[in-house]
Amino acid sequence: MRPWLCLFASALLLAAPPPPLTMESVRGERDPFKRFDQALKFSEARLKDAWKLVREGGARSSLEAAIEDVYTASELALDALRSTGRRPGKLSRQYKRGELRTREFDKGLQELSLAVGFEERERIEQVRQRLAAIHEQFLHGVMTGR
Repeated sequence: MRPWLCLFASALLLAAPPPPLTMESVRGERDPFKRFDQALKFSEARLKDAWKLVREGGARSSLEAAIEDVYTASELALDALRSTGRRPGKLSRQYKRGELRTREFDKGLQELSLAVGFEERERIEQVRQRLAAIHEQFLHGVMTGR
């Protein structure tokens, strides 16, 4: 009976969800490809957090921090690909994925700006403009890769 108990306990530990991503853990990732993936996942999670804050009437400062994290993590994803030292043509799959994901983030921020009050809308639009520059850099990487 004891071996079954140990097996059950270890199965529960393995089935436990991974700890939530933080910007520090993403920046601390040594492998640039993992850092790229984690940065995009973190950006997506922070966009979901922003939507949750809008739906539940969260604090304005928390909303601003969440949308700023969307941009910062997207920029970190681009920097991770650049840090590999490879030209974009060799990383076209990653650049394309980054381009698609940042386009999704831009659409999400656009919809979010329509869902908030006028005071928050200006800040979201500023972040969207900066995110558009990151999106264009990913797109440029895709286009130069061919």
